[in-house]
Amino acid sequence: MTYGFVRLYRRDWSLKQVRRRVDLLAARGMVLRHVRTGRITAISGEWETIGEQVEMDREGLLAAMSALPEGKQFTFQYWMTGDEDAGVTCTLTRLGDVVVEDYDLDGFGLPVYRKGQDTVIRPLLAEFRATGPSAVALVVDRWGPALDTDLDDIVTGGPTPVTVTPELMVLRPDIARRNFDLGRLVPFGDFLAHDTDGILALAR
Repeated sequence: MTYGFVRLYRRDWSLKQVRRRVDLLAARGMVLRHVRTGRITAISGEWETIGEQVEMDREGLLAAMSALPEGKQFTFQYWMTGDEDAGVTCTLTRLGDVVVEDYDLDGFGLPVYRKGQDTVIRPLLAEFRATGPSAVALVVDRWGPALDTDLDDIVTGGPTPVTVTPELMVLRPDIARRNFDLGRLVPFGDFLAHDTDGILALAR
């Protein structure tokens, strides 16, 4: 089982920006409504019902996403239009003025399923590139070993060293140069990327 993830960091998480994010991901094949049932679901974080699906309407979900309080999490599901069984859980967390979007790659594990992982990674790369000046960082870890690293501190400029390197880290230039040799970095828009798995090719 994989514990891989794609993690996006951005500022400006208004309702307008949340709506834009959801609409553009939908255009790229990641939708809120299950392709067969039409249900939109959050995942309960309350201890009595933790992990259970909670049905919501679109506007209620968007409002919950945009009203995320500091230190709290909100978890919901995207579905891939090409496969009704392919769900992608997204957990949002607010760190000061930065919102972390954590998309899991569970269900797309083992090397034979890299193609499935790529169907999730590809639209998120495109979305990060389209985010503009509010983008902060992007991390892709296909198999999850970096989960024990404080990635949030690293990408926001903290002192935590990179000890376990995910397959892809797209960072602000000053942070990238602090953590990696310049010769190992490649440009990605206004950012520098450390890409050990050729993942940026999915953005072409």
